[in-house]
This record gives sequence, structure tokens and C-alpha cells, in this order.
Amino acid sequence: MPITRPKSLKELALEHLRQSIVDGSLKMGQTLSERGISEELGVSKSPVREALAQLRDEGLVIIEPQKGARVFSLSESEVAQICDFRQAIESAAFELALARNPDALASEMDKVVKDMTVAQEQGNMHKYLALDTLFHQLIFKHSGNDYLSASYSRFVGKIAALRTHLSSLPQHTQLSFQEHKKLAKAVRNGNMPEIRRLLAEHIDRTRQAYSIATRSGEQAAAF
Repeated sequence: MPITRPKSLKELALEHLRQSIVDGSLKMGQTLSERGISEELGVSKSPVREALAQLRDEGLVIIEPQKGARVFSLSESEVAQICDFRQAIESAAFELALARNPDALASEMDKVVKDMTVAQEQGNMHKYLALDTLFHQLIFKHSGNDYLSASYSRFVGKIAALRTHLSSLPQHTQLSFQEHKKLAKAVRNGNMPEIRRLLAEHIDRTRQAYSIATRSGEQAAAF
């Protein structure tokens, strides 16, 4: 049995900060203090600084000279670009997954949808949102293409954080859940044209929800 290597201080700080951004504990645009984080985690500033540099590469943190670090924030234009990216890359991965591993994809998506149902019934939003992320990661898992998977993984934290912040909007999560159920059914039926249509609607609603929240002044309360 292989021995599990203990995590480095940088890895521990990285996981803590990434999760705090994804689950909304750290808000978009929030200032990050190296000293405060190091004191909170009981580590020196060095691993915290390394973790922040990694998160900058993932797009979750912005570091500016003389100003320090802060959690990323998004303009409408940036959200639109994320949606364009997701539409292109998830459609491509779906095509491959349905051609290569349709049964496994359908089976695992059905299980995730069942788990999402339970999480909703229990009012466990953190669990539900983690399952939402997993649902989309399954597309890449079964695509059999490491390059597509790596491209998505590069931004999965930012996509998950955006998902968390949108979850506070009225009906957004419930509508999203219904779309996941329809996507899982289309996968079971091997209906790629229906998958493309549903995926486009699913992703475009993120674009619309962010735009509406921003223009209506709800963003300050929701994000």
C-alpha cells in the first residue's frame, strides 16, 4: 500500500483559500492580508504567499503591486467570456463522452442528480453546489481527452465560485437543478442535439442572471 505524502504548508493554505473563495466565505473583490491569513492558519507568510501566487494563476486572486491581493471580481464582459468558453469546451467534451463512454457518463450523472435531490431536500447548499461542479466535471472525465480536461480544470475554481455567488438569486438554483435533470435524461437517451440545446440554455442563463443582477443593483446584496 503506497504511503500518502503529508501535504505541505503551501498545499494546506492553497486548499483553504481556494475553498473559501469557491464557497463564498471570501467575497468577490475582498482584500486578502498575508499576515491575517498566516495568523489564521498558524503558518508563516511564505506558504501563504506561494498559495496566493497559485490562485492568481487560477484566476481566483488578483495581485497588484503596492496594493496587495484580493479575491477576483467579474464584469459582465468577463462573465460572457466564461460562458462562451464553457459552451465551446463542454459541447466538445460532451460529443466525445457520448461517443466513447455513454453508459458510464449516464450512470454517473444519474447518481449525481440523485445526490443533488437529497442535498436540496436537506437544505445543504454547499453540498448541492459541489455536486453541481462534479456534474460538469463528469463530462470531461468521460471525454477521454486530457487536453480538454486540463483546460476546464484551469478555470473550474472560478466557475464554481461564480456558481456560488449566483445561487443566492431567486429561483436560480432550482431552475439550474431542473436543467441538470433534463441534461442527464438526454444523456441517457444519447440525444446530442437535445444536449446541445439544453447546455446552451443552461449556460446562457448564467450570463443573463449576472447581467440582470448587475443592472438591477442586486449585485451588492447577492455578491
